[in-house]
Amino acid sequence: MTRRNERGISTVVDVSVFLLLVGAAVFSVATAADASADDTVSITADRDEATVETLATTTATVQYDLGVDDRTGEPIERARHGTLAELLADAAVANATVDGAPLSPYAVGFVDAVETTVSPLLDGRTQVAATWRPIPGSTLAGQVRLGPDPPTDSTVHAATLTVDSGIPPTSDRARSASVGGYGHVADVVARGTVDGLFPPRRTRVALDGDGADAVVAREQFASMRSAYDSETTFEAGVEPARADLTAAVSNRTTRTLASQFETPRAAAAAVRTGSVHIVVRTWS
Repeated sequence: MTRRNERGISTVVDVSVFLLLVGAAVFSVATAADASADDTVSITADRDEATVETLATTTATVQYDLGVDDRTGEPIERARHGTLAELLADAAVANATVDGAPLSPYAVGFVDAVETTVSPLLDGRTQVAATWRPIPGSTLAGQVRLGPDPPTDSTVHAATLTVDSGIPPTSDRARSASVGGYGHVADVVARGTVDGLFPPRRTRVALDGDGADAVVAREQFASMRSAYDSETTFEAGVEPARADLTAAVSNRTTRTLASQFETPRAAAAAVRTGSVHIVVRTWS
């Protein structure tokens, strides 16, 4: 489990500032063979499917804190409600890293709270992993993993659940753009990613507010800028800063796609900005 961040902060911020709330989430359930070559896999499993059903239908309210308000010395407490699958998906995106560095230092309390809520529902022979990765091979990704790894000599069953990530889906546009090459696919992915993490209107509202959400916006944007070598800050305006970051993300994504896929069409087919993939593994 992720260690809780105890550092004090002087502004009231919300981990979900740049997570678009999951509304009518799209759930897609499938029984699947586990990918590990070391496991003996069966595709007929009831416990994994039952766990997926529980995640998709059980709702919970998680309460979490974002640290300590230096002005009052009191914890900054928040709450979030949703199905367990929605909460896991939100936690995966909130837990995103770029080149291994956390995108938001304020996500820790929320991720811990989701893990604490879901973990008691799992026995010692179940693992749940929720992963958000816009494209295979991308250094931008988020994941939460609960439960132990299965023994190497066990028979493993797996079921999957796909949940909206809250980031705009770009698969269809990426396929249409693939006729123009890797760069055009990368442009679509980059725009969707930046639009999801830094929505124009909500970003402007955050920066124009009382300073609370502005802290989150600036720190998260600084993490992205540093990772992708973007030079424009919000001081130049929200749109110029977003445009420069989008171009920087696209440049790196172009290289990633070209190195990972034989054709732009294959690259476009692998785009998954709009979904979080939840895998439930069970064993005897």
